[in-house]
Amino acid sequence: MFRAIALISSVDNMLDATNSPVGYDFITFWSAGYLALEGVPEAAFIRERIVEIQQLAVPGNDTVFLWHYPPTFMLLTTVLAAIPYLASYFLFIGGSFLFYVYSLKRLFQHRYAILLIVAYPAVYLTMVHGQNSLLSTGLLACAIVCFRSRPVLAGVFIGLLAFKPQLGVLIPLVLIVSQQWRVFWSAAVTTGVFVGLSLTVFGWELWDIFFQNMSVVKSLMGQGFLLSEKMPSLYITLKMIGFGDHFAYVMHWGMASGVVGVLMWLWYRCGPTNMAFAALIPAILLILPYLFDYEMTLLAIPIALLAMDMADKGGVFWEKAILVCGFVTPLILAGIGQNYGIQIGFPVIFSLFILAVSRAVSDVRKTKDV
Repeated sequence: MFRAIALISSVDNMLDATNSPVGYDFITFWSAGYLALEGVPEAAFIRERIVEIQQLAVPGNDTVFLWHYPPTFMLLTTVLAAIPYLASYFLFIGGSFLFYVYSLKRLFQHRYAILLIVAYPAVYLTMVHGQNSLLSTGLLACAIVCFRSRPVLAGVFIGLLAFKPQLGVLIPLVLIVSQQWRVFWSAAVTTGVFVGLSLTVFGWELWDIFFQNMSVVKSLMGQGFLLSEKMPSLYITLKMIGFGDHFAYVMHWGMASGVVGVLMWLWYRCGPTNMAFAALIPAILLILPYLFDYEMTLLAIPIALLAMDMADKGGVFWEKAILVCGFVTPLILAGIGQNYGIQIGFPVIFSLFILAVSRAVSDVRKTKDV
């Protein structure tokens, strides 16, 4: 939070002390939307064209921000680009923050929950970066709130995650193994409508360009052009300590396969319990090689679920220590990575996954004993 205040106070002509634009990544969203309004959405994937629009949005900006998002998200950025850049940024971040607070407050109906929800450091990373993690966290929280009482609506919230499809890859699997068919079909229909709308507006060609662009992202990661200190994936963690690209990928996908296997077994045995949801969200992050620290905003949900579970049933020291680490890590992750060349984010996310699985299994055993 203090870093956010410091950055805002250093802004001059929409540029901070590092000559980067207010909102950082948001300039990519706005610029892609601007190109879509101009009738050339495919130009968002062309470096020279999107840099040209970024200069139009914030003259003097020296940083290049590339576009890697699907046409589903471009539907939203097209609306955002209809108003000037700075107003659009505050509208997007302010609206996303209010949605995040509202959604998590409904999920965690405790008088002090709002304090932890607002104080979580990853929230401010998302706001400073102008990213969309508050939106995705809010959608997941709404889905969990509605899951049992209004399964069709829960599926709608899950389907809307198609604006960032990598966050929804595991959800159909756990819905199938736990036989949550009403949620599954609602999510499938919503996703289909969302994708269909993007096809109607932008055509098939933009989706083809999006899929081709994935190789560009892989190349940028492999060549070390991205900020590794801000990327808490196992792939980047191994790269930072000196392992080769191929080995890091093999180990990452091996770990991801194990996480998916454990998660599916857990949902098969437990169904949609709070601890199953607490395991699902870190699992979603663990399988992604391309992952930035602001996505840790999603961990607000499992951290709060685990904290509530411990408040109700008790917890040992190591469990509480993992929760504390999960809460503070987004604040210190980049600094430790930059100064010491190690990535602490991955082991913390993995520990939260193990903690959630452990408590879920413990609940199953206690139920059997009863």
